[in-house]
Amino acid sequence: MSYPTTPVYMVQNAGGWPDEHKKHPVVDWMHDYERAFDFGNMKAEGHVPWATDDFTFSQCGAPSAPGGAAAFAALVGVYAPLSAHYHEPHCYLIWENDKGYEMTGVAYMYGNFHVPRDGAEKVKDLEGREWDFKGLGSFYFVYEKDPTGPKGLKL
Repeated sequence: MSYPTTPVYMVQNAGGWPDEHKKHPVVDWMHDYERAFDFGNMKAEGHVPWATDDFTFSQCGAPSAPGGAAAFAALVGVYAPLSAHYHEPHCYLIWENDKGYEMTGVAYMYGNFHVPRDGAEKVKDLEGREWDFKGLGSFYFVYEKDPTGPKGLKL
């Protein structure tokens, strides 16, 4: 018996943000989103223009946050214990749906604590920056094609 399948763009070992992978529109968009969220002013400026008004945020073991600004505030709250953070792609799958794309993947999460531990060993990301910790995080995103969003996409 055969099962219906959907073509996917699969990256098994991303190695960060190489230009080759950014040829896919979702990866290119995510790179810009990551830079704005991790190193830019997105947390202060809000989710517009990156997300739709009905954008929701969910995390394991917690109820989904309602749409829009409240969902974005819940997302930002997850990172409040950190003074800095960075998402480095490890592996992901991207496929098209009726309205745009979906992606599930794993990223290395790097972060610095507000109060670093004395004498603690640092870890480095692939770009050579030092961090207090490194761990794996799993993510799932739904993107809508929207001409008002950066590069025509929104979460």
